Amino acid sequence: MSEDTLITALEEEAFSQAERILEEARASAEGILSDVRAEVSRERERRSAEVDAEMKAHRAALLNAASIRAAGAVLSVRHSLIEEAMAEAVKKFSSMHKDEYGKFLNQLFSEVKAEWEKHRPLDEPVALVAPSDIGLIETAAQLKADESVSSGVVMTTLDGSVRFENTVEGRLARAKAAMMPAMNEMLFDGVFP
Repeated sequence: MSEDTLITALEEEAFSQAERILEEARASAEGILSDVRAEVSRERERRSAEVDAEMKAHRAALLNAASIRAAGAVLSVRHSLIEEAMAEAVKKFSSMHKDEYGKFLNQLFSEVKAEWEKHRPLDEPVALVAPSDIGLIETAAQLKADESVSSGVVMTTLDGSVRFENTVEGRLARAKAAMMPAMNEMLFDGVFP
């Protein structure tokens, strides 16, 4: 074999080897790119799932907060409506016909006087009433006009350290806990069509 033939054979062999090396490098690069694409896709899906979960949790938190605020607003409105209904009840008592209101006021006075005599028999009380109610109570007990008392009677010691109250507002306040469920049902749960 001649030198030229040998060089040509070596060149062809080198060219063939270079071609194989390039082909293997391309195949390897394609495999690496495929792995990288798969990893990027998995990472994208993982991050997307994390963001989706965070958004769902944030949305749920916002909905819960809004629901709590709405429930609070509803309760506040219900409470104020019930308070208005109780204020109207007090007005109804004070707007009664004078004779009926006088009987009612004397009944309140008798009840609070009986309580006073039961618990404080040795103390002489002063009965506080609204200025407009002074002439309506039939008693020999000491009556005193007091602007802070309306629709009822407050018995107190001379120094004011002990008070027994029997007013419409006081009675409604004491009965409020028991009345709230019934009023709530009547006003908001369709008892009245």
